Amino acid sequence: MPLPVSPHDPYRSIAAAYDAEFDGANADTAGYASRAVAGSLLVLGCGTGRVCRGLASTRQVTGLDRSPAMIEGARRRGPDDVRWVVAAMTDFDLGPFGEIIIPNASFAFLPDRRARAACLARCLQALSGGGPVTIDLPAPDARLLAEAHTPEKIAWEGQVDGATVRRTREVFRFPLRGNLRLVDRYYIDGAPPIESVLALHLFVPDELEWMLEANGFYVEQAWGDHVGGPVREGCDRLLVRAVPVG
Repeated sequence: MPLPVSPHDPYRSIAAAYDAEFDGANADTAGYASRAVAGSLLVLGCGTGRVCRGLASTRQVTGLDRSPAMIEGARRRGPDDVRWVVAAMTDFDLGPFGEIIIPNASFAFLPDRRARAACLARCLQALSGGGPVTIDLPAPDARLLAEAHTPEKIAWEGQVDGATVRRTREVFRFPLRGNLRLVDRYYIDGAPPIESVLALHLFVPDELEWMLEANGFYVEQAWGDHVGGPVREGCDRLLVRAVPVG
């Protein structure tokens, strides 16, 4: 029987595996660097700090995540000049920043409209100098939304602290609400799997633009991938860069 992760810190049991799986990814970081603005940077939902590490050589970076285990892993890997903060994306007050990035679908894991509005209100306050916020989300695929359920499949396999780890994913889709229920199971050297269940909201471009405008932002640019391609049918990502109105 799968072992559920802690509801208080869903990444506590899987932080090391998460770090190992995404450690080599850098296409998003390169895109953020190419569009960087002057001033300090805040990364919300930073996980174990991959994006922060990739951008720390260019400016002062703060990484925020609600998972103590993720931030512990980030601190362990460094660098020392990055400020690491355990806090919720919906409730932080860390001073002004020149730019905010919400990478790797972190914004889509906020549970409802109230939480998303709270996050954007905090971003608006932190960007008092008029800098941008960039939100990186998976683009919805209408063909997949027509499938109510995708059975468990292998999504990743690798080595973590000398152990073989395999992550599988099972997906339940609720197209009317635009939501996915992601069931990830981590199998470690034959032990009972650790099960992580997350809810993800799929945004269409208009919905995201309306939400930003309703919370004091103006959408400046949007892209369909990390290298600056257009938003189009079949694109992998939905990246939106918005600035405070006025």
